[in-house]
Amino acid sequence: MNYLAHLKLSGDHEYIMLGNFIADHIRGNKIGQYSPEIVSGIMLHRKIDYFTDHHPEFIKTRERLHPKYHKYAGVIADVFYDHFLAKNWTEYSEFQLSNFTSYSYGVVLRNYSILPSMTKKILPFFIMQNWLASYAKMEGLRRSFQLMARRANYKSNMEFVVDDLIDDYELYEAEFKAFFPDIAAYCQNELDVLFPGDRMSKKNQIISEKAQEFIRQQKEIARLKEEKATQAKMLKEVSKLKKSKAKVDQIASKVEELKPESAQKTEEVKKVKTKRFLLSRKDNS
Repeated sequence: MNYLAHLKLSGDHEYIMLGNFIADHIRGNKIGQYSPEIVSGIMLHRKIDYFTDHHPEFIKTRERLHPKYHKYAGVIADVFYDHFLAKNWTEYSEFQLSNFTSYSYGVVLRNYSILPSMTKKILPFFIMQNWLASYAKMEGLRRSFQLMARRANYKSNMEFVVDDLIDDYELYEAEFKAFFPDIAAYCQNELDVLFPGDRMSKKNQIISEKAQEFIRQQKEIARLKEEKATQAKMLKEVSKLKKSKAKVDQIASKVEELKPESAQKTEEVKKVKTKRFLLSRKDNS
């Protein structure tokens, strides 16, 4: 369901984008009818799915959703991540999202004759409802999840999932932002092998140099914030220890003050006991 991410991770290569886009509608025995470049796009799609399913940040997202949405948790997480990609698009691309979506629709339409039947079936809704960009807004997400809930084979509760997204919005967004540069770097390496000329000229980069620098800056800011928070926590602990030590010193001082008085009382008790003992001896005699 995360079409925007799969297209973005194709590095603007038309046939890689096409293969990546149709991959979920291609069965194993049908793959041989496509050109090697489209096949590479299909295989990249499958590698992306595997990488994503095993990434620790995506696992955290999926596991948070699983108790309520069960088998649909992974699909929901995919759509959430497309939402965050669309919303934060300018952090990863120097081109406008509208330009990218128009180009992507053009790629698919130019190759309409070779699309699988299932892709042809969804394509009119896909373009008319502007699925690639609609996930950026909550109303677009709600509409998509309501449609998915109606089409689900089992009770999914997906029509309510946007409320859960809103409740833990910052957590989900942080997980996406930690995940996306990793999957982009992975796919860039895959594309560099397929198109070594691009690697030399830095063409068709998934994340532009400018965007990569921005991500590095954001990571450094996050690191410094975490470091500052750790220091603040340590200072708080030190302050607590100092207060505890001061309290212990105060108690110790009080104990020292009470020692002479206690010793005096002990001496008086001894004298009384001695006197009683002598008197008892006298009485016995």
